[in-house]
Amino acid sequence: MTGRRSNTRGRRGSVLLEFALTGPMLFALMMTVLEGAWQALTAATLDIGAREASRFGSTGQAMPDWLPPPAPTSREEAVRRVVLHFGPYVLHQDRLSVTVTAFAGPQDLAAPGAARAGAGGAGETVLYDLAYEQPFLSPFPMLVLGRASLEHRSRMIVRNEPFPPS
Repeated sequence: MTGRRSNTRGRRGSVLLEFALTGPMLFALMMTVLEGAWQALTAATLDIGAREASRFGSTGQAMPDWLPPPAPTSREEAVRRVVLHFGPYVLHQDRLSVTVTAFAGPQDLAAPGAARAGAGGAGETVLYDLAYEQPFLSPFPMLVLGRASLEHRSRMIVRNEPFPPS
């Protein structure tokens, strides 16, 4: 009987030691998976926002009828609000950069100086360029990568519909 008791005490200590050795690795693995999922969600949300914003922008409307008030002051502001509408708990407006550039046609995309700021007119080709800085959830990526956030980018090139001039 005394042999069993001493053996049980040794097992208790070994379980604690095994957990002390594997616990930090399991925690780091869990945080890595969560961080990857968070960054993937951000990228997907930004892509969805870019797609929906470019779909709206190509129609020439001043504001989508489903966008909650207040009314945006310009089509470019409406594009920004559409992007933020599709990522309410992921995207924050202070970290989002939206650049909307119009070109006369697709052949002008590579021509220097052919770009004009704005959502363009009927039949024009428009480049929607979105950039977003998503901070990391934990300090581990900061230690490995040496920065506090990850930049996500999404670009869409669309041709505006033949809408009537406003």
